[in-house]
Amino acid sequence: MLKNKVIYLLLFLLFINNQEYLFSQQMDQSEVVKNQKFSVSVDFPETINFHFEGESTKKIEDIKVEFKTGDRKTLQYAYMDIAQKDLNVVGDMEFRISTQGGFIPPGSKITWNLVIYFDDNSKIITSDQNFVLMDTRFDDWELYEDRSVNIYYRYSRTRAERLSKECNELLQEMFPIVGNVIDDPITIVLYNNYSEMIGAIRSKSKTSDRELITAGQAFDEASVVLVLAGRNDIGTATHEMMHILVGRATDGSVGIPLWLNEGLAEYANRDKTVSFDHYLDWGIGTNNLKPLKQLIVFPGDPNLTLVSYGQSRSVVNYLIDSFGKQKMELLLLNLSDGQVIDDALFNTYGFNLEGLDSNWREFIGANPYYDKEGEIIVSNQELSNNSDKGSCRSNGLLYILASLLFIYFRGFVNFHSS
Repeated sequence: MLKNKVIYLLLFLLFINNQEYLFSQQMDQSEVVKNQKFSVSVDFPETINFHFEGESTKKIEDIKVEFKTGDRKTLQYAYMDIAQKDLNVVGDMEFRISTQGGFIPPGSKITWNLVIYFDDNSKIITSDQNFVLMDTRFDDWELYEDRSVNIYYRYSRTRAERLSKECNELLQEMFPIVGNVIDDPITIVLYNNYSEMIGAIRSKSKTSDRELITAGQAFDEASVVLVLAGRNDIGTATHEMMHILVGRATDGSVGIPLWLNEGLAEYANRDKTVSFDHYLDWGIGTNNLKPLKQLIVFPGDPNLTLVSYGQSRSVVNYLIDSFGKQKMELLLLNLSDGQVIDDALFNTYGFNLEGLDSNWREFIGANPYYDKEGEIIVSNQELSNNSDKGSCRSNGLLYILASLLFIYFRGFVNFHSS
């Protein structure tokens, strides 16, 4: 009994000592660097500059900037250029946001902190700092906030209010498909004309930039939508917003194909135009429909890009109209679990991608898709429905052919042996 009491007493003293040690460590950290000042400046669309000033009682070896954009799970980082004289230390880090890989859209929420390394191998981590990266070419941005949507605009509050109303109604309509994915607001940045917006969008290709005007662009991880104001801005905003909802519903899955992503975005479009239907009709008539398994990136030809939008919208409409919204929600859940599109389709609908392609083409009256060997692709359901009749005819034909070959070769052998 006495032995147990001694053990408990030792453990208690050890706990107290550890607590005191941890507390003193925290106190020491707060005393190491005093008068800390943080600032950020943005030169959009080129760079972000992170700036730090402080007074340190120890020699600083490095200062690392850690930051993330919006809903990204991974941190980006880089090291500051530092100058320390006596107690005073100044650090700066310039991050380029104009590169394809490092591009950060306006309207993005940036969270950042510093890791300060000292020459005695100790370090301290500063508390998080937050700011919204805006297009600094213009200094008159205003913010309209309404429930799940934040809209940055210039001049026209009425337009922002109208877009907010449509986007919030979209969230209600798409709930049966994407579920409750509005944990954080979605940000819309509204540009008044294309000459203003072109510096803020990410280029897809030189051909597309030359022949197609980008009216909107979505950035899933940043939860940001860029929209060109005008007569089609409701359709653009709701289309692009759906991209973010789908990204959240699939947990950012890289397995969602272009035709499904764009098709769902067009399904959500609250101001549908008929132009995509016209291009789809042209694609059907000229045999320019791409097989769905190849529709993972947009074609280089702008006309075929528009056909792809029409084709994607038609396929998704076919799936939802034929099998319901709950099935589409299940398909997205299967994709979020890491299933490839073939498995996700089969586990949801009972047919794979080629089967969907075949069923959809038959539904719209398009020519069947032929693979490279010239075979017509049919769905799993068609094969299973016709398996009994087909197998009887095939087996009977094979039996007759085998019998004829046997008789022929038997006669051939008898002839040469005689």
